[in-house]
Amino acid sequence: MIIDRNASVTPTRFESPWLRRTLGKRIGRASRDDMLRALLWVSEVRMAGDVAAAWREFHREIDREYNEAERRRERLSWQRSDQVAIGCHKIAKELADKLWGERSEAEHALVQCKAIVEEFSARLGLSINDEQSGSQDWRAALDVLSGQLVPAKQRLAKLLSKDQRKLYRLAELERRKRQVASTPVTTIEQLDAMEQHEFDDAVRRAFESDGFHAASLNPRILEISRDGVTGLVFCDHVRFPAPDAQTDVRTIVTAQRLASERDDDSIVVISNLAYISRSANRHCADSSPAIELVQRPELQQWIEWGVPLRNRSGLI
Repeated sequence: MIIDRNASVTPTRFESPWLRRTLGKRIGRASRDDMLRALLWVSEVRMAGDVAAAWREFHREIDREYNEAERRRERLSWQRSDQVAIGCHKIAKELADKLWGERSEAEHALVQCKAIVEEFSARLGLSINDEQSGSQDWRAALDVLSGQLVPAKQRLAKLLSKDQRKLYRLAELERRKRQVASTPVTTIEQLDAMEQHEFDDAVRRAFESDGFHAASLNPRILEISRDGVTGLVFCDHVRFPAPDAQTDVRTIVTAQRLASERDDDSIVVISNLAYISRSANRHCADSSPAIELVQRPELQQWIEWGVPLRNRSGLI
């Protein structure tokens, strides 16, 4: 074996003359197979270390994002009267909950990578014939962990991108809210204080402002039409509702019956209540004619802040 004396890698110079002689003899007797075997050993350790380092950095990144989501959630937890603040708190909670699972998975992957590094390091200097039968499994496990890192990063990027889109929509709501703060508008509190016929008129005017032709048929009932499409609107109004008041099944059944009597394919239920009971919500999903439900948050955005109703059906 020829040793390149100009190489940047030099043998360790021990204090003991015996150790220096022993090392020199081993280097001198080393064959090409010995050098290749040593290179493979060290390369495996380095590869495992690289994978562990990548998971460690990813775990740090996801931990930072999780802690930031938690801070956002805690910072907004006391605000329960502002719709935008409630939305920000909800978005932060959803992100934190999903990041928790991703962070736990990254932590477990990092622990396994460290174990593989230790396993490979412990085999340095051993004969190939002395390898334990599980060595191939360690290599296969490293391959699996390395392959899982890219999709984990993609999932994190997707979560953060979705979070940013949601925050942007809330920022738009806040902008509209500030714009109308200095102009006379009908507030959600004023809608709560209205009598039924006043609420019906407010909803009718809002539809007309959005380009619909709207007419009152009976108390609670409006007919709207645009571009040849006609539908029924049921105004579910409660004066000064309790914060936890819910739209019940009876309301949905009543709206559904009125639409059926007129042979309408769908009906819009406009409510100043923030919640709907589970049974009513389940009935909405399976009902015919179809029920389009606009509740308190969206009602406030529409009438008070001027945000058009979401186009979720052919009617609105």
